[in-house]
Amino acid sequence: MSDAVLIVGTKKGVTVLRSSANRSSWESHFLLRGWPVTASTRDEQGRYYVAVASDNYGPAIFASDDLAEWKQLETAPRYRPEDKGNAEHNRIAAATDFTGRYQNGGRFVDQIWTLHAAYGALYAGVSEAGLFASHDRGASWQPVSGFNDHPSRDNWVPGFGGLGAHTILSDAKNTNRMWVGVSAAGLFRTDDGGKTWHGKNDGVPGDTGQCVHHVAHDPQNASVLFRQEHRGVYRSDDGGDTWHVIEDGLPVSELGDGHRCSFGFPIVMDRRTGSAFVVPLDGDNYRFPRDGQLAVYRATDGTRWHAFTKGLPHNCFSAVLRGAMAADQLSPGGIYFGTTSGTVYGSVDTGDSWSELLTGLPRIMSIEAYAA
Repeated sequence: MSDAVLIVGTKKGVTVLRSSANRSSWESHFLLRGWPVTASTRDEQGRYYVAVASDNYGPAIFASDDLAEWKQLETAPRYRPEDKGNAEHNRIAAATDFTGRYQNGGRFVDQIWTLHAAYGALYAGVSEAGLFASHDRGASWQPVSGFNDHPSRDNWVPGFGGLGAHTILSDAKNTNRMWVGVSAAGLFRTDDGGKTWHGKNDGVPGDTGQCVHHVAHDPQNASVLFRQEHRGVYRSDDGGDTWHVIEDGLPVSELGDGHRCSFGFPIVMDRRTGSAFVVPLDGDNYRFPRDGQLAVYRATDGTRWHAFTKGLPHNCFSAVLRGAMAADQLSPGGIYFGTTSGTVYGSVDTGDSWSELLTGLPRIMSIEAYAA
């Protein structure tokens, strides 16, 4: 059995957790102190990357080959000076703007929401929503113009946290096919290597601007997608062409606009079993577990969900953000998530039971799990 590594990004640094072979004990190290760490990935050669944010200097990327020594890369994704920004996103981002850069209406990278390694390249999803690619391990970044200059871009609407491209998925059997999720512009797919992109939201209500929260799949079986939306949980069996609700067994809440659905942010998959996992919250008004009972719901057949609470607290009123849940793809499957109050929970029996791995961290923004 392989060891597992967790990279936990927090508001004030990153925690690297390493497990023993049976994942019964964990060693942790808190690094990059003071940097908000928003995302991580590992490339095919085994190098790790984390994205950090800065209100003063803009986002940056650090890389490490040993998880101990981290070096800031010289470049990070950036828009062209002439790119026009989304006025509403700029209004939201300006709340923490100390330099006045949003005043001229330009398009800026204020956060790297996700990093993804595929096809020998690195991809970054950013806000203001956009997609960038690096073919030299982060030494340089190029905009994916077919996405960044999408014909519908003028109609994209920011979510509560701005206009962010937070989900990137790839197809292991088709290098021309990828998906990008944007809050609140929906899910897009390319079938021609990024030249053109098409919205894939048929069957998902658009009342909130197609506010996709997260999407998960198995790259080896890429057409089966699971989607946590602002207005419910959905599944697609045709690569996103059509979607249908899968909420049997999930708690349903009334949203602020009266719509009833299962509300939450993260969704992940254990690829060995095909199981999907979500952490429901009590609607978009409260955004904490119903009655304070933290619970993870699992669907093993892709249709019906079952709640698992063994080892999870009953007095929890913290949320789990869209990027703060991950699966290690080992056997049996390890599932991990972190809360906004700084606690990391893990399961090494594919969700049947849970234990507290670490507490007392700053607000947890991202978690990724890797077989070491």
